[in-house]
Amino acid sequence: MYGLCCALLMAIASHRVLAIDMGYYNPVLLNGSMMTDSHEPVNVIISNRSDPRVMVESIIGGGLYNYLAGAGFGGECFGLHMGGLQSIDLGDGTGTQIQKNILRYQYFHDPYLGTCLESIYGGNHVRVFKQETSGAYFLATSAEQDSTTHHNLGWDAYDIGRNYFIGNSTNVTIPEELTTHSTFSGHIEQNKWRYMTNITFVDGLLDTNRSLWNHFAQVQEVGEEVSDGLVAILEIHVDKL
Repeated sequence: MYGLCCALLMAIASHRVLAIDMGYYNPVLLNGSMMTDSHEPVNVIISNRSDPRVMVESIIGGGLYNYLAGAGFGGECFGLHMGGLQSIDLGDGTGTQIQKNILRYQYFHDPYLGTCLESIYGGNHVRVFKQETSGAYFLATSAEQDSTTHHNLGWDAYDIGRNYFIGNSTNVTIPEELTTHSTFSGHIEQNKWRYMTNITFVDGLLDTNRSLWNHFAQVQEVGEEVSDGLVAILEIHVDKL
């Protein structure tokens, strides 16, 4: 804890932006990372400026997993985990943490077979991490191909995964071309809770050397970038229906 406090003070003293005004600390400025140990980017952050109810890791009471279920994400097919666990150091003084969960897209919002269809046909999945000092959630999202490819990532998989996720969490169609001036708002409902999500984008958090990113050769179209490098910041407000 002493080391973390010193790092915070040094960052503030040198006028480096910690972004706590947006509801999270920049892990890179605290000797952490925005990349998992498998070099996959964290490209969505749920700000701690969100309603306290959605910041609780719960399926009840309007909690995080109820929100994610409303966005169409659930546990893996029959609870069987496929692929390795990933970890990350978010600069919060707790060291490297293993993902709290991995959720896959539920086709047709079917809580029983939806993620089984994702395992067969491919789609969106999200790994959940939490920054303990800010309380913000850091999500690594990407879009994988079907089982015949062993769920390899396709072209532009990181940006597509991010955009599918925020589209599903707002019921808004997200265009391919985004900038830091892009904003979106929309709502979803789940189990008698309504979630209004406001989304902005931040540049400069992710490593610009994309050749270090996992699967960079697979996700990069000829003549195109691996990613636009933007991280979606979500501020979620919750109402009981």
